[in-house]
Amino acid sequence: MGIFKAYDIRGTVPDQLNPDVAFAIGWAFATHLAEDGPGPLVRVGMDARPTSPALTRAFMDGLAAAGATPEFIGPCTTPMLYWAVAGHEPAARGGAMITASHNPARYNGVKLCREDAIPIASTSGLEEIEALTAQAPPRVEGAAELRVNLAGDGQAPPGFDADMWKGYARHIATFARRTPEDLSVAVDTANGMGGAYLGLLRSLGIRVHAIHGEFDGTFPSHEANPSKRENLAELCELVKARGCQAGIALDGDADRAVFIDEKGRPVGQDMITALLAVEVLRRHKGAAVLYDLRSSRAVPEAISEAGGRAVRERVGHSFMKATMRKVGCVLGGELAGHYYFKDNWFADSAIIAVLEVLGAMGRTGEPLSALVKPFQKYAQSGEVNFRVGDTAALFATIREQFKDAQIDELDGVTVQYPDWWFNLRGSNTEPLVRLNLEAANENQLKEKFAALKSMIGEPT
Repeated sequence: MGIFKAYDIRGTVPDQLNPDVAFAIGWAFATHLAEDGPGPLVRVGMDARPTSPALTRAFMDGLAAAGATPEFIGPCTTPMLYWAVAGHEPAARGGAMITASHNPARYNGVKLCREDAIPIASTSGLEEIEALTAQAPPRVEGAAELRVNLAGDGQAPPGFDADMWKGYARHIATFARRTPEDLSVAVDTANGMGGAYLGLLRSLGIRVHAIHGEFDGTFPSHEANPSKRENLAELCELVKARGCQAGIALDGDADRAVFIDEKGRPVGQDMITALLAVEVLRRHKGAAVLYDLRSSRAVPEAISEAGGRAVRERVGHSFMKATMRKVGCVLGGELAGHYYFKDNWFADSAIIAVLEVLGAMGRTGEPLSALVKPFQKYAQSGEVNFRVGDTAALFATIREQFKDAQIDELDGVTVQYPDWWFNLRGSNTEPLVRLNLEAANENQLKEKFAALKSMIGEPT
């Protein structure tokens, strides 16, 4: 079908993903879950895309047709869906979030999880679900009921289920720590589901200067992808104009966060991982902390210096969460801005990361720029994309060209020398090869980047 990716399901609507396809996916998901017993309870949430209600209804019809018990929790963030599966009584056997995350409005998709918010990816059931969709019966309409109060009720965010929201907000509040006095933050939710968190932040006494906080799944302001610098420009200016101590940018389903320091400069997500590690290890002495292999060498160095055990993993939330569970890591951080917490069922949560960062600022009395400065030791390229005709041939050339280096293939090809390193990997969501390069200084970075570019081609 082409819409089943490594970590979730995504495609353009209606040519790749439509109600008939959503019905088949729901039926297949319920059939897959029924292997552990009949009639599984499955909670379903959705984002604010115009296509989400119809797809959600059809998906739930598919669940019901396969004998599952679907429960619609309303519009929500993806982390709230994880809580609804694992933290709301009675616990559900599975969950589904109808969203395409940061993709443009013409896309939609489904993120699936099992009990305890365990992700379902290509290596953990998604391939089986894809195969089952071919066996789905014709679509039956009307089994599922969606009630969405777009006006809100004055307590929960507009459209959110009030009881679900109260329970979720109580869970999030357990991560709230001391914040700086007279704290002012700028927040850009890009018209995505992160707008739900604006009231929660204000309830903590934080002065919030919000832009694009209305729910609008057409994303009229800009793409809901905070990993792209151009999408941060307005927020950076707002931080400086309002004299904020920090800026926060969220993606479309609010499971990723990117931070801006008080000077209006984006902070690398791996620098935030290092900061969170130091903060969390204060409370969990000697614990393991997970980081993805694209992160700066400063991250494992910071973890070790804080008395923790650094664990390295390949890119992708399903791999990160599986390793966190296996090892018992208290924290995980991914370069895309996903931050995972053991006390959140090992799942990612943008708002918990925000509260932890603000808590570090409050505890130390230091601005964000000062907190991350110790980790900014090296020169970094950031993630650079290339279009390559033959990825396998390119990787073979890389291995031969740098055979005197330490090389591993945990994810793509990672080449390491004592004073510089790089990782080259194929994207799991786009037809691209992604390069991350780090060196001891800017001159070395430019030199090594030029050499690699001559082998790979021009960036996209």
